[in-house]
Amino acid sequence: MNVMIRTLIAAGSLALLASCAATGESTTEEQQTTQDATAQPGITAQPGQEAYSYGYGQAPTSGYETYDASSGAAAGGGKRSGQAVAGNAVPADRIVYFSFDSAEVLPESQTIIEANARKLTKSSRTVTQLEGHTDERGSREYNIALGERRANAVRQAMIAMGVAPQQIRIVSYGEERPAAAGSDEQSYALNRRVEIVY
Repeated sequence: MNVMIRTLIAAGSLALLASCAATGESTTEEQQTTQDATAQPGITAQPGQEAYSYGYGQAPTSGYETYDASSGAAAGGGKRSGQAVAGNAVPADRIVYFSFDSAEVLPESQTIIEANARKLTKSSRTVTQLEGHTDERGSREYNIALGERRANAVRQAMIAMGVAPQQIRIVSYGEERPAAAGSDEQSYALNRRVEIVY
């Protein structure tokens, strides 16, 4: 009886740790692996969805510049203007913003989602990646989960508008890639977003 109780406590502890950990397995910079979400326990994906799965701090950096969050400058020497560095800028018509600690799509973001959904339904071979982001408040693990919930909210809205689930991949960067440096409400508002990347 004592052994059974210890086993149950250990299993419960492992399940709790797994639910708090960053989503997914570790990957390398050189190879982004697409994994079937149904084959990976702990990844919350809808049927037919391929999910990128990265351990915390191990998301791919190829194709992205790294940022010095204290100064807002790109590590490669580029300057930040507005939200992004030239060459990696995401146009405003592909950014969906969110309220604090929320994954609910705001009414003013519906037109952005609709326009991108129309683009995807017109071209069934086009695949997009929805990148969830948060501001710096909250733990890293919580922010990874919140970024994923935000990306899933945009994904569900697009699917409701006729986009095939296979055309949408999601990834959460949490607080890892801020759009704006600073610890003020204006910076926080710019960082609470989902970027629609083609």
